[in-house]
Amino acid sequence: MQRKMAVRGLIGLIAGVALEHIIAIVTSIALNFGYYSPCLVSLPERVGGEVNAVILQTVLCALLCGVIGACSVFLGLRRTPRRTRYLAFGIPVGICLVVVLLVLFL
Repeated sequence: MQRKMAVRGLIGLIAGVALEHIIAIVTSIALNFGYYSPCLVSLPERVGGEVNAVILQTVLCALLCGVIGACSVFLGLRRTPRRTRYLAFGIPVGICLVVVLLVLFL
């Protein structure tokens, strides 16, 4: 099970980085400013530059998707009661999501 979690977590990390860049491209097109905006507008001021903001945002998105990928193993445990599976998946993902949102928006 730990090997499955590691593999799914790694896949989640890769998917998180890809998803973060896709979201940045889509929001840049939607905002129609005429340039690529790789991170939140207010983030570079808080972290000391645009490069630091892009790195932080990419790491946080990769971390969140990695946790989702790793915890998805719990959803496949058929012998475990459904409620326990959902709690084992939802609690770590929820905590990680709250931490990521707090870092990005506060």
